[in-house]
Amino acid sequence: MAMVTMTNTQPYTDASPLLSDPAGLRGLAKESGYLFFKGLLDPEKVIDLRRQVLETCEKHGWLKSGVPLMDGVAHPEVCVIESHERDWQVYYRDILRLRDFQALALDPAITGVLEKVFGEAVLPHSRNICRTVFPNATQFTTPPHQDHVHIGGTEETWTVWSPLGDCPLDLGGLAVAPGTHLRGLLDTHEAYGAGGRGVDIPEDTPWVEGAVETGDVIMLHSLVVHQGRDNVTQDRLRLSVDFRYQPLSHEVRADSMQPHNTGLTWDEVYRDWAPTDPVKYYWRDWKLNVVKPAFRPWGDY
Repeated sequence: MAMVTMTNTQPYTDASPLLSDPAGLRGLAKESGYLFFKGLLDPEKVIDLRRQVLETCEKHGWLKSGVPLMDGVAHPEVCVIESHERDWQVYYRDILRLRDFQALALDPAITGVLEKVFGEAVLPHSRNICRTVFPNATQFTTPPHQDHVHIGGTEETWTVWSPLGDCPLDLGGLAVAPGTHLRGLLDTHEAYGAGGRGVDIPEDTPWVEGAVETGDVIMLHSLVVHQGRDNVTQDRLRLSVDFRYQPLSHEVRADSMQPHNTGLTWDEVYRDWAPTDPVKYYWRDWKLNVVKPAFRPWGDY
């Protein structure tokens, strides 16, 4: 079951009407700590990436045979949890090598919004994350947490979450506690789920959640409390991406510019790409304010 009971929930508020009002967009971001946009990304581009991720799942034997690939039906005898275990790592290295996965993080539809929020140039972190969540694994649903404890660097880092395919409520998704970023950095405790850390939050805290469709995007301040929702389907994988962004002039932790959670180098990620691909090392000539990561006993996120 989910890590906290939500007794006070409302649907997401679509911030799309504010795309032509940068001051209003910044005001909403400052007040709520999250922004939701219907159809911000090109659905065809997202669906094509979904196909590539599911082909990778199929290659590793994670999908049920005899059903359409794009349904994302998990093999009934397979349940692999994101971790440093070999089965996950081998799969995830293949995911990180997908050019279209890395490129989606640089989509102008995303960076254009965040330029308005930040009021300056955007640094997209290159440590892009793809989540593959199996059914019947609700004990590993990500608990309420703040991203900053894992990311470090500037607190003005924002996470962008988007599903690879429609994400109805029973498939899970994200719930966000608006305004909780104004409480500052909270104490953490050990917990199951990605990142391995959670925060305590009163059960009457107001939350927003809802069904999310292909191309929809949720943006989260690094201090706003949010949590995963249980995938309670019988057999469907939930696929999503986490991308992170910050003002270019702010400090960035060095590991935020490294491949996520595998030990791969960028040369290994890019090994089969075209030599002149503009996505490769896009940040190399930028002037970055890089700081060293602190030791975190709970590992990567």
